[in-house]
Amino acid sequence: MWYVIQTMSGKEHEVCLWINTFVDKSLFTRCFVPLYEDVWRKEGIGHISIKRLFTGYLFIETDTPEEIHEALKDISQMTVLLSADDKNEKTFIPLHREEEIFLDSILSDGIMKVSYVHMSKNGRINMVIGPLQSYTDRIVRVDVPHRRAIVDIPIMGESKRLKFGLWLDKDSKLAWIEEEKQKRLIDDEDRKEVVPDNPWDWKAWKKVNEDRKKTVVNEDAFGHKVGGFVINTTGIYGDTPLEIVEVHPEKDSIVVMAPLFGNLIRVEMTTDEVEVVQNR
Repeated sequence: MWYVIQTMSGKEHEVCLWINTFVDKSLFTRCFVPLYEDVWRKEGIGHISIKRLFTGYLFIETDTPEEIHEALKDISQMTVLLSADDKNEKTFIPLHREEEIFLDSILSDGIMKVSYVHMSKNGRINMVIGPLQSYTDRIVRVDVPHRRAIVDIPIMGESKRLKFGLWLDKDSKLAWIEEEKQKRLIDDEDRKEVVPDNPWDWKAWKKVNEDRKKTVVNEDAFGHKVGGFVINTTGIYGDTPLEIVEVHPEKDSIVVMAPLFGNLIRVEMTTDEVEVVQNR
Protein backbone atom coordinates (compact mmCIF):
# COMPACT_ATOMS: atom_id res chain seq x y z
CA MET A 1 0.00 0.00 0.00
CA TRP A 2 1.03 3.62 -0.49
CA TYR A 3 1.82 5.80 2.52
CA VAL A 4 2.68 9.48 2.76
CA ILE A 5 5.86 10.82 4.35
CA GLN A 6 5.92 14.48 5.37
CA THR A 7 9.15 16.41 5.68
CA MET A 8 10.44 19.96 5.44
CA SER A 9 9.98 21.74 2.14
CA GLY A 10 13.08 21.31 0.01
CA LYS A 11 14.18 18.11 1.80
CA GLU A 12 11.92 15.71 -0.15
CA HIS A 13 14.60 14.36 -2.50
CA GLU A 14 17.18 14.18 0.26
CA VAL A 15 14.87 12.07 2.42
CA CYS A 16 13.91 9.87 -0.54
CA LEU A 17 17.59 9.28 -1.37
CA TRP A 18 18.31 8.41 2.27
CA ILE A 19 15.47 5.86 2.33
CA ASN A 20 16.52 4.27 -0.98
CA THR A 21 20.14 4.08 0.21
CA PHE A 22 19.94 3.06 3.86
CA VAL A 23 16.56 1.45 4.56
CA ASP A 24 16.30 -2.32 4.16
CA LYS A 25 14.97 -2.94 0.63
CA SER A 26 12.76 -5.74 1.90
CA LEU A 27 10.69 -3.18 3.84
CA PHE A 28 9.37 -1.26 0.83
CA THR A 29 8.74 -1.58 -2.89
CA ARG A 30 9.54 1.97 -3.92
CA CYS A 31 9.92 5.47 -2.56
CA PHE A 32 9.56 8.55 -4.77
CA VAL A 33 8.87 12.27 -4.87
CA PRO A 34 5.98 13.03 -7.27
CA LEU A 35 6.95 15.70 -9.81
CA TYR A 36 5.18 17.60 -12.56
CA GLU A 37 6.06 19.43 -15.76
CA ASP A 38 5.39 23.10 -15.14
CA VAL A 39 5.16 25.44 -18.13
CA TRP A 40 6.76 28.87 -18.30
CA ARG A 41 6.78 31.18 -21.30
CA LYS A 42 9.51 33.05 -23.12
CA GLU A 43 8.41 35.28 -25.99
CA GLY A 44 5.05 33.51 -25.95
CA ILE A 45 6.51 30.00 -26.37
CA GLY A 46 6.13 27.37 -23.66
CA HIS A 47 9.11 25.81 -21.89
CA ILE A 48 9.05 22.99 -19.35
CA SER A 49 10.60 22.92 -15.89
CA ILE A 50 10.26 20.11 -13.36
CA LYS A 51 8.73 20.91 -9.97
CA ARG A 52 7.43 19.02 -6.94
CA LEU A 53 3.78 18.04 -7.17
CA PHE A 54 3.22 18.07 -3.39
CA THR A 55 5.55 20.39 -1.51
CA GLY A 56 6.78 18.72 1.69
CA TYR A 57 5.57 15.22 0.81
CA LEU A 58 6.93 12.01 -0.69
CA PHE A 59 5.38 8.57 -1.11
CA ILE A 60 6.45 5.09 -0.13
CA GLU A 61 4.92 1.76 -1.12
CA THR A 62 5.19 -0.68 1.77
CA ASP A 63 3.41 -3.39 3.71
CA THR A 64 5.40 -2.64 6.86
CA PRO A 65 4.64 0.99 7.84
CA GLU A 66 5.66 0.40 11.47
CA GLU A 67 9.20 -0.56 10.42
CA ILE A 68 9.41 2.42 8.07
CA HIS A 69 8.28 4.68 10.92
CA GLU A 70 11.10 3.37 13.11
CA ALA A 71 13.65 3.78 10.31
CA LEU A 72 12.67 7.42 9.81
CA LYS A 73 13.69 8.19 13.39
CA ASP A 74 17.32 8.02 12.20
CA ILE A 75 16.83 11.03 9.92
CA SER A 76 17.83 14.33 11.50
CA GLN A 77 15.23 16.35 9.56
CA MET A 78 11.67 16.62 10.82
CA THR A 79 10.28 13.65 8.90
CA VAL A 80 7.29 11.49 9.74
CA LEU A 81 5.02 8.86 8.24
CA LEU A 82 1.50 10.29 8.33
CA SER A 83 -0.61 8.61 11.00
CA ALA A 84 -3.46 9.09 13.44
CA ASP A 85 -3.34 8.56 17.20
CA ASP A 86 -5.83 6.00 18.46
CA LYS A 87 -5.83 5.37 22.23
CA ASN A 88 -2.13 6.22 22.54
CA GLU A 89 -1.28 4.00 19.56
CA LYS A 90 -0.28 5.19 16.12
CA THR A 91 -2.39 4.06 13.20
CA PHE A 92 -0.58 4.62 9.91
CA ILE A 93 -2.94 5.81 7.22
CA PRO A 94 -2.46 4.48 3.68
CA LEU A 95 -3.81 6.24 0.62
CA HIS A 96 -7.24 5.08 -0.45
CA ARG A 97 -7.26 2.79 -3.46
CA GLU A 98 -8.98 5.55 -5.47
CA GLU A 99 -6.15 7.92 -4.59
CA GLU A 100 -3.57 5.40 -5.77
CA ILE A 101 -5.49 5.00 -9.02
CA PHE A 102 -5.56 8.78 -9.45
CA LEU A 103 -1.81 9.13 -8.92
CA ASP A 104 -1.12 6.20 -11.25
CA SER A 105 -3.30 7.84 -13.90
CA ILE A 106 -1.46 11.18 -13.90
CA LEU A 107 2.11 10.04 -13.22
CA SER A 108 4.49 8.48 -15.71
CA ASP A 109 7.72 7.32 -14.05
CA GLY A 110 6.86 9.59 -11.15
CA ILE A 111 6.26 12.70 -13.30
CA MET A 112 2.99 14.31 -14.37
CA LYS A 113 3.50 15.44 -17.95
CA VAL A 114 2.00 18.56 -19.50
CA SER A 115 -1.51 18.39 -20.96
CA TYR A 116 -2.11 19.52 -24.53
CA VAL A 117 -5.19 21.68 -25.13
CA HIS A 118 -6.59 22.71 -28.52
CA MET A 119 -8.63 25.89 -28.87
CA SER A 120 -11.48 26.12 -31.40
CA LYS A 121 -12.08 29.26 -33.44
CA ASN A 122 -14.68 30.51 -30.95
CA GLY A 123 -12.16 30.35 -28.08
CA ARG A 124 -13.28 27.09 -26.54
CA ILE A 125 -11.14 24.17 -25.46
CA ASN A 126 -12.34 21.24 -27.51
CA MET A 127 -9.50 18.75 -27.18
CA VAL A 128 -7.41 17.69 -24.19
CA ILE A 129 -4.54 15.19 -24.31
CA GLY A 130 -2.59 14.07 -21.29
CA PRO A 131 -3.19 13.80 -17.54
CA LEU A 132 -5.87 16.52 -17.49
CA GLN A 133 -8.18 14.78 -19.95
CA SER A 134 -9.75 12.52 -17.32
CA TYR A 135 -10.31 15.32 -14.81
CA THR A 136 -11.87 18.17 -16.77
CA ASP A 137 -14.93 17.93 -14.52
CA ARG A 138 -12.71 18.78 -11.53
CA ILE A 139 -11.26 21.99 -13.00
CA VAL A 140 -11.79 25.05 -10.81
CA ARG A 141 -9.74 27.52 -12.87
CA VAL A 142 -8.20 27.57 -16.34
CA ASP A 143 -5.59 30.11 -17.43
CA VAL A 144 -4.62 29.22 -21.00
CA PRO A 145 -2.35 32.24 -21.61
CA HIS A 146 -0.30 31.35 -18.51
CA ARG A 147 -0.50 27.62 -19.36
CA ARG A 148 -2.13 26.22 -16.25
CA ALA A 149 -5.30 24.54 -15.06
CA ILE A 150 -6.12 24.22 -11.36
CA VAL A 151 -7.91 21.01 -10.47
CA ASP A 152 -9.65 20.18 -7.20
CA ILE A 153 -8.69 16.64 -6.18
CA PRO A 154 -9.52 14.77 -2.95
CA ILE A 155 -6.29 13.16 -1.78
CA MET A 156 -4.51 12.42 1.50
CA GLY A 157 -7.82 12.87 3.30
CA GLU A 158 -8.25 16.44 2.09
CA SER A 159 -9.36 18.40 -0.92
CA LYS A 160 -6.20 19.68 -2.62
CA ARG A 161 -5.69 21.85 -5.65
CA LEU A 162 -3.13 20.68 -8.19
CA LYS A 163 -1.68 22.67 -11.06
CA PHE A 164 -1.60 20.98 -14.45
CA GLY A 165 0.78 22.53 -17.01
CA LEU A 166 -0.81 23.24 -20.41
CA TRP A 167 0.78 22.86 -23.86
CA LEU A 168 -0.42 24.61 -27.02
CA ASP A 169 0.01 24.25 -30.77
CA LYS A 170 2.40 27.23 -30.85
CA ASP A 171 4.83 25.38 -28.55
CA SER A 172 7.51 22.97 -29.75
CA LYS A 173 6.24 19.57 -30.81
CA LEU A 174 6.36 16.75 -28.27
CA ALA A 175 6.39 13.30 -29.88
CA TRP A 176 3.89 11.66 -27.54
CA ILE A 177 1.39 14.50 -28.03
CA GLU A 178 1.76 14.42 -31.82
CA GLU A 179 1.14 10.68 -31.86
CA GLU A 180 -2.01 11.04 -29.80
CA LYS A 181 -3.28 13.92 -31.93
CA GLN A 182 -2.98 11.78 -35.05
CA LYS A 183 -5.09 9.08 -33.41
CA ARG A 184 -7.84 11.58 -32.65
CA LEU A 185 -8.06 13.53 -35.88
CA ILE A 186 -10.35 12.13 -38.56
CA ASP A 187 -9.64 14.89 -41.04
CA ASP A 188 -6.63 17.23 -40.90
CA GLU A 189 -8.38 19.81 -43.06
CA ASP A 190 -9.26 22.81 -40.90
CA ARG A 191 -8.49 20.62 -37.86
CA LYS A 192 -11.89 19.04 -37.49
CA GLU A 193 -12.37 17.60 -34.03
CA VAL A 194 -13.42 14.02 -33.35
CA VAL A 195 -14.81 14.87 -29.92
CA PRO A 196 -17.94 16.93 -29.16
CA ASP A 197 -17.46 20.60 -28.44
CA ASN A 198 -16.60 20.89 -24.79
CA PRO A 199 -19.13 22.84 -22.68
CA TRP A 200 -16.47 24.73 -20.72
CA ASP A 201 -15.81 28.03 -22.37
CA TRP A 202 -12.50 29.88 -21.90
CA LYS A 203 -14.19 33.28 -22.16
CA ALA A 204 -16.66 32.30 -19.46
CA TRP A 205 -13.83 31.02 -17.26
CA LYS A 206 -12.01 34.33 -17.75
CA LYS A 207 -15.07 36.20 -16.49
CA VAL A 208 -15.26 33.95 -13.42
CA ASN A 209 -11.57 34.53 -12.74
CA GLU A 210 -11.99 38.30 -12.96
CA ASP A 211 -14.82 38.16 -10.42
CA ARG A 212 -12.70 35.98 -8.16
CA LYS A 213 -9.84 38.50 -8.20
CA LYS A 214 -12.00 40.88 -6.17
CA THR A 215 -10.94 38.90 -3.09
CA VAL A 216 -7.90 36.88 -4.22
CA VAL A 217 -5.50 38.12 -6.89
CA ASN A 218 -2.31 36.90 -8.50
CA GLU A 219 0.71 39.22 -8.28
CA ASP A 220 4.30 38.92 -9.33
CA ALA A 221 7.18 38.79 -6.88
CA PHE A 222 7.43 42.58 -6.69
CA GLY A 223 3.80 42.77 -5.58
CA HIS A 224 4.40 40.62 -2.48
CA LYS A 225 5.22 42.39 0.76
CA VAL A 226 6.56 41.22 4.10
CA GLY A 227 3.63 41.00 6.50
CA GLY A 228 1.16 40.14 3.75
CA PHE A 229 -0.70 36.86 3.51
CA VAL A 230 -0.99 34.29 0.73
CA ILE A 231 -2.74 30.99 0.09
CA ASN A 232 -0.76 28.09 -1.39
CA THR A 233 -2.59 27.02 -4.57
CA THR A 234 -1.19 23.48 -4.56
CA GLY A 235 -3.59 22.71 -1.71
CA ILE A 236 -0.88 21.43 0.63
CA TYR A 237 -1.94 23.87 3.35
CA GLY A 238 -5.61 24.06 2.40
CA ASP A 239 -7.07 27.57 2.51
CA THR A 240 -4.94 28.63 5.49
CA PRO A 241 -3.50 32.15 5.00
CA LEU A 242 0.30 32.07 5.32
CA GLU A 243 2.24 35.14 6.47
CA ILE A 244 5.08 36.40 4.25
CA VAL A 245 8.34 36.95 6.15
CA GLU A 246 10.76 37.36 3.22
CA VAL A 247 10.50 38.41 -0.42
CA HIS A 248 13.06 37.36 -3.08
CA PRO A 249 12.20 39.02 -6.43
CA GLU A 250 15.47 37.82 -7.95
CA LYS A 251 14.38 34.20 -7.41
CA ASP A 252 10.67 34.86 -8.02
CA SER A 253 9.95 33.42 -4.58
CA ILE A 254 8.78 34.30 -1.09
CA VAL A 255 9.28 32.78 2.37
CA VAL A 256 6.20 32.16 4.52
CA MET A 257 5.52 30.76 7.97
CA ALA A 258 3.75 27.43 7.38
CA PRO A 259 2.37 24.84 9.83
CA LEU A 260 4.30 21.59 10.22
CA PHE A 261 3.88 19.12 13.08
CA GLY A 262 2.06 21.70 15.17
CA ASN A 263 4.79 24.32 14.72
CA LEU A 264 5.35 27.18 12.30
CA ILE A 265 8.40 26.80 10.07
CA ARG A 266 9.89 28.92 7.29
CA VAL A 267 8.98 27.57 3.84
CA GLU A 268 10.10 29.05 0.53
CA MET A 269 7.52 29.03 -2.27
CA THR A 270 7.59 30.27 -5.84
CA THR A 271 5.14 33.05 -6.66
CA ASP A 272 3.21 30.84 -9.08
CA GLU A 273 2.38 28.54 -6.16
CA VAL A 274 0.58 31.24 -4.18
CA GLU A 275 -2.24 33.75 -4.40
CA VAL A 276 -2.40 36.95 -2.41
CA VAL A 277 -5.11 37.29 0.23
CA GLN A 278 -6.64 40.74 0.12
CA ASN A 279 -8.33 42.66 2.92
CA ARG A 280 -7.21 40.34 5.70
